Amino acid sequence: MRNNPHIYEINLMTWLNELSARQGCKVSLSQVPASQWENIKRMGMDAVWLMGMWERSPASENEARKSEGLIKECEKVLPDFQIADLGGSPYAVRSYSPDPQFGDANDLEALKKTLNDMGLDLILDFVPNHTACDHHWVQEHPEYYINSSPGPSRTCPNGFFKAESTHGPFCIAHGKDPYFPPWTDTAQLNYMKRDTQEAMKDVLQSVSELCDGLRCDMAMLVLNKVFAKTWGQYVTGLEDLQEFWPYAINSIRDIRANFTFIAESYWGLGKQLLEAGFNYSYDKDFYDALVSSDVERLKNQLSKPLPDQQRLLRFLENHDEPRAMDALGRDRIKVAMVIHATVPGARLWHHGQFEARRMRVPVQLRRAPEEPLDKDILEFSAILLQQTDIPIFHEGLWQMFAVDGWLDNQSCRNLLAWGLRYRKERIVIAVNLSNMPSQGRIRFPHNWFDAAGDLKMIDLIKGEKYSARVQDVETQGLYVGLEPWDFHFFCIYFS
Repeated sequence: MRNNPHIYEINLMTWLNELSARQGCKVSLSQVPASQWENIKRMGMDAVWLMGMWERSPASENEARKSEGLIKECEKVLPDFQIADLGGSPYAVRSYSPDPQFGDANDLEALKKTLNDMGLDLILDFVPNHTACDHHWVQEHPEYYINSSPGPSRTCPNGFFKAESTHGPFCIAHGKDPYFPPWTDTAQLNYMKRDTQEAMKDVLQSVSELCDGLRCDMAMLVLNKVFAKTWGQYVTGLEDLQEFWPYAINSIRDIRANFTFIAESYWGLGKQLLEAGFNYSYDKDFYDALVSSDVERLKNQLSKPLPDQQRLLRFLENHDEPRAMDALGRDRIKVAMVIHATVPGARLWHHGQFEARRMRVPVQLRRAPEEPLDKDILEFSAILLQQTDIPIFHEGLWQMFAVDGWLDNQSCRNLLAWGLRYRKERIVIAVNLSNMPSQGRIRFPHNWFDAAGDLKMIDLIKGEKYSARVQDVETQGLYVGLEPWDFHFFCIYFS
């Protein structure tokens, strides 16, 4: 993929059901019209992440249908919700084969070729921390999991479930992270067992043959220190065993040097995962700063060294977070999208985001609600994606600019600005991340324009035009005045 790639996440289950409803017949992977993929490529995407490809678990489905909280959430999302609308979680994987509802391995192989021929990479999920409770390893290899023998009353401790294996009855832990209750539809793998690491490395190698990259769910949970914090009381040998990720990733890179690894990561552990071999890690701080309109926090994120920023995956929404339109509102959505599309790093977009959908769909729900199309946001998204699908946004040199003000007007603190240089091309972005009109002067580095005479600025999104002398801008700065939540998206021309 090119630098600062655009990645499009699709909830495969709900999307195929949408297509099926639209066409009046069941649509599987092999029956998706080519025009659907062509439209995604035309939007400027570099990769498609098909979330939820793998076989769903009947045990996970049963857990979902017993969850009162989940049922209430689904009733809010779907006015005509029925219990049959709930399936297993895509993150309680029963096997790393395509779910039969979608097709088979041959269909997936054909789809990968179709996407690759269009210039699109295929990204799929890998869930390292746990499996579904009815994964075949539970019966055949209970030693791969955090386990214990049932007590005298043949019961299991809280957070464990009883499993019958070929070796007799076992109590196996549900998957969890150290801060929240367990996921009761999952079985926790034991990464302090060499055999478990070997088995998961083999799964990773097998899955890597079916796609161009993997988004690794909660990747930090299998780091030795995190695993020790969560499961130290149940395991030994914590300091004797290698870290899983460098070992597993290197085994893939020996075969597929350009394979992409994306880490879902939190708690400040992204850097460690990048050092372990991941191409990208989640930048949740960027998301939180935008949602809270915290200018200083966002400025700190964008002031990090450029090579570090280019390895972050940034987003305004995904299947775990509220819809961007719901979290940001109409006032802030456009400026947030401009920021997201023009800063360094991989840019994750989510199916339904460009149409301004507002309902976050639980991952166990088989279908999504119908929502009205927001033509204004759809048209804005198309223009923004078109403008950022040019070389300067992927090959250009990105740089943050200082913005200053006056003694009697410090509204400049609400403004952020940056620019890109590529050959003779120059782009300048300025944003007001506040609810008040703000003014300031953008200060450019010496010789950033690398030109003399007059310059013309055309806002590629809004069509506004301005002019100035290069010498004046270099010595005095570029004056900008922006209304609340407004932006400039300037292309610079010289004469």
